[in-house]
Amino acid sequence: MLKLRSDYLPPSYLVQSAHLDIVIHDDHTMVTTRLAVTRNPASREDVFLLNGRDITLCALSIDDTVIDQADWPLGDAGLALGGLPDSCVIETQSKCDPASNTALEGLYLSGGMYCTQCEPEGFRRIGFYPDRPDVMSEFTVRIEADKTYPQLLSNGNLIETGDAGEGRHFAKWHDPHPKPSYLFACVVGDLECAKDSFVTASGRKVDLHIYVEKGNLALTGHAMDSLKRSMKWDEDRFGLEYDLDLFQIVAVSHFNMGAMENKGLNIFNSKYVLADMQTATDADLHNVEAIVAHEYFHNWTGNRVTCRDWFQLTLKEGLTVFRDQSFSADMHDEGVQRASDVNRLRAAQFPEDRSPTAHPIRPESYVEINNFYTATIYEKGAEIIRMLAGYLGRDGFRRGMDLYFERHDGAAVTCDDFVAALADANDVDLSAFDGWYRQAGTPSLSVTRHVNEAEGWIELSFAQETPDTAAKTPRDPLPIPVRLGFLAPDGNSAAMSLVGPAGDNAGDDAGNDSVLADEHVLLVDSAAVTKRFKAGPDTVVAGVTPSILRGFSAPVILKDDLSEAERLHLMAHDTDMFNRWDAAQTLASNVIISGKSSPALATAYQAILADDSLLDDFKADVLNFPGITVLESRTSPADPVALFHSRVGLQANLGRALAPQIAHYLDGDIYSRLCASSGGRALINQMLLLGVAANDQQAIEIAGAQVLHDNMTLSQGALRALINSDTPERVSGLAAFHDRWQDMPLVMEKWFQMESMSAIGGTIARLKELMVHPAFDPNNPNKMRSVIGSFMAGNPARFYAVDGSGFEFIADCLIDLDKRNPQVAARMVLPLTRMSAYDQSRQAQMKACLARIQQNCASNDLREVVDKAL
Repeated sequence: MLKLRSDYLPPSYLVQSAHLDIVIHDDHTMVTTRLAVTRNPASREDVFLLNGRDITLCALSIDDTVIDQADWPLGDAGLALGGLPDSCVIETQSKCDPASNTALEGLYLSGGMYCTQCEPEGFRRIGFYPDRPDVMSEFTVRIEADKTYPQLLSNGNLIETGDAGEGRHFAKWHDPHPKPSYLFACVVGDLECAKDSFVTASGRKVDLHIYVEKGNLALTGHAMDSLKRSMKWDEDRFGLEYDLDLFQIVAVSHFNMGAMENKGLNIFNSKYVLADMQTATDADLHNVEAIVAHEYFHNWTGNRVTCRDWFQLTLKEGLTVFRDQSFSADMHDEGVQRASDVNRLRAAQFPEDRSPTAHPIRPESYVEINNFYTATIYEKGAEIIRMLAGYLGRDGFRRGMDLYFERHDGAAVTCDDFVAALADANDVDLSAFDGWYRQAGTPSLSVTRHVNEAEGWIELSFAQETPDTAAKTPRDPLPIPVRLGFLAPDGNSAAMSLVGPAGDNAGDDAGNDSVLADEHVLLVDSAAVTKRFKAGPDTVVAGVTPSILRGFSAPVILKDDLSEAERLHLMAHDTDMFNRWDAAQTLASNVIISGKSSPALATAYQAILADDSLLDDFKADVLNFPGITVLESRTSPADPVALFHSRVGLQANLGRALAPQIAHYLDGDIYSRLCASSGGRALINQMLLLGVAANDQQAIEIAGAQVLHDNMTLSQGALRALINSDTPERVSGLAAFHDRWQDMPLVMEKWFQMESMSAIGGTIARLKELMVHPAFDPNNPNKMRSVIGSFMAGNPARFYAVDGSGFEFIADCLIDLDKRNPQVAARMVLPLTRMSAYDQSRQAQMKACLARIQQNCASNDLREVVDKAL
């Protein structure tokens, strides 16, 4: 059923307290919920809905009066109770079957442990409850199970434990902070626990526990350190202390998402907890740190203040992504982190804006909320927060955050409430930014120049346009903050002053001379505007190159009039590291799309490698070319197979051009030095990738040997360099990696990925073999993503094969997966839905596969996505 944001109604009753009794048996679980409810004065509704799905109602009473089964108002959505008194106690008893719950929502079995996933609407699979985010209550939870499960965990503080007879025991938990049901958590298992503690700024000691399956305790150190760094950073940056005496993390092998911020008891996909340098890459370790931080930061931006309804999902997710990105930038290099964040945005969110599933960061409607855990909600939402933070300044944003918590702590609120707090705290009007919340699509920002050498000024004319999207939202001009500077021909910053040109389009700066500055920030908030910049007395405007959208100050597609020579100049000299990286990305894209060689670009890369002032990881990032989804956006119709081969061709050409530099970095002493740092390892792997692409025998031999390195970054990096190389080293490297790690499930996911992404070996036949491998589990989302997800994202030559075999194979897989796990199936179908980017032949093949999926859909999750596409 279609849900509309405009139809929101407050709940008819509020839950003052919730008492849960969860009794786990081998073949079923009994759940009793006892809810003390009062009529909501803000509601005119009479019926009170207790949601329930895929569970059996066994008993119902109101104020201890048992209701006969014949009178149960039970429907598809749950219990619809009418005629209740203004206050009463509602008790239900229900039964669920965690062992058969392959959807991994609600209470389910994972690796011998019971765990929950309740966001967004999973609690209704556990017990009957008003399963909506604006119903917040204090929870008291009693859990009972066999003593073979020592850990009985839930939210909040442990207040009682005891013997329950017949070899069973119980634990009782109380969470003093009101929360909606989606933040409830329960874990029952036989686990190992890593323990530490953190002392808050006010001197309180917080116990920190990380629970993992037995044998994995040694892999928790990095996650624990990341948690402590997150807690300290949130105190220093935002003045936010943790508010309980215990913080718990549980690592789960079967999990649909990355992690979940349940109050005081975070449940994580095990791949984002279990990590050391032997089993995880540097990128994996970085992800563990970022995701631990993200879920911890939710304690305030998501838990203490939560969403009124699911249309406001970006209120917590966009804000918290911005916070974890800021944390990562402070923990590492800001420029490298910004490049990584924008690369992810362009690769995942920009294509979403062009797709049938395009939507604003605050959607107006949905059928299945699971389908809105998207790059738009998360990554684009974070970019909107970044713009607001940049516009207000660091101190102004902090004032706004302080007021937000002061006003709304313990409440379920909206995106409008958040923006209002920022505006009121700084006495500014932010109403124009509402457009970013209600409009879908990626705006394009065109910039053209007019230079007057005689008078010493440069005019920049800005024009913005938002394309039409499948969401059919408004396309009004948006406020676009533009950070920019200028570079002189010698590579130094060229100081300019902003002055207002004559004419009606002068903007707010007309007639107001500003001081000379190396950098300016403009707010382009109309369809077209021109700004004039006057050079200082020592600057000649001839040859000055503008550096526009520094730090990627707004999530737009920039279209400028820079020449190749000017981009090379920015790549060599820009003081803004993001724009330096971005200039290289644009130049590489141009070469890949044109298919022509560029000796000047090779020379520029040589200069980058020779620049001792640059970080090794920055050098590696500069040499990492844009992905296929980014390249597709610049061609119409796009041919992903041709783009893939052209991209590999540029790697080969550059490998030959940089042969002396590659040999230098792979030399024994220098190689050993680089192996000792994360940036050095990234650079080694990039050198190997280029060298192997160029068929350099030394690079191939080094890669073959490096597969067996004790450091996973180097081992997987070598394998990644080899997988598209038709050499014996590719075959032997994959075999050696498999044999070494076949008993380590998380590491085997890397092997599945490498096999699936190989344009040489990643055939449909090979993927079918992988999916019956002893280490493959079709009920484990990570395993499914490592094979068919990696195939779609990393093997364009096979997925987009001319005969359509790649599409047919994926359609078969998703029809099967939908029967077990609709949420994962709906997310994995997205590449098939983005057919409008391709030629008529591919479009017809993709449509036929989608039509077949549509005919065989078992869930609303998958059906909603496919219906939109068709």
